[in-house]
Amino acid sequence: MKPANVSGPDHLYHLEGKCFKHRDLKYEYVFCPYNNITQEDIQAFYEPYKGVLGIWLDWEINDNKFAAMRMVEGSSCGMHNHRSTKVEIVCGARSELVSVTEPEKCRYSAKFETPEVCGANAMVVYPRLSNELRHRWDVLETDKSTGDITEKGYQKELERIMMAAGYVVSPEVQSSLLEKASTEKKRSCKDELEEARQHIIELEEELKMKEEVIAELEGKADR
Repeated sequence: MKPANVSGPDHLYHLEGKCFKHRDLKYEYVFCPYNNITQEDIQAFYEPYKGVLGIWLDWEINDNKFAAMRMVEGSSCGMHNHRSTKVEIVCGARSELVSVTEPEKCRYSAKFETPEVCGANAMVVYPRLSNELRHRWDVLETDKSTGDITEKGYQKELERIMMAAGYVVSPEVQSSLLEKASTEKKRSCKDELEEARQHIIELEEELKMKEEVIAELEGKADR
């Protein structure tokens, strides 16, 4: 899948293009915010495993705060299943990936510490919404407090607000990212095939020139 657009607190945007490593006894993990997270076996001597644990999609939002980066559609893990990871973003003295675990098969949990989120309001969602979306949320909270909307309806409308803000990706957008990646992969394979054909033509022309030189040298030797 192609990574989704950068979103969330703008003071984290500069993390795009950077990568952070973490090693445990068996694996090395590399987390590239807004791109992907990978895993490589550092114990195996023969064909060590290396795979993608997830590609950047959107934010998990809890209690009006950006809680974790959702990384999905990683390397395959059994029939019709792909690895995915939630990367929790927490306050720390420096920016570093501090842990990666696998609480469920093919479902990973990672923790990324950074001083960028140590402020009290560093990860609060509401102030970062547009005036229109803040108004929609205010009305939603009023409807909830007066009992004019069910909890299920409240959660659905809140998700729509987050989608409108670009913090949560809709299933349609995710499908589009998958389709774009598939198209680019096909185009890349076609380009590689064309390059290979061109290389063969160049090698054939080079071989023909060498054969002509050899024939000429052999003719001179006969004379």
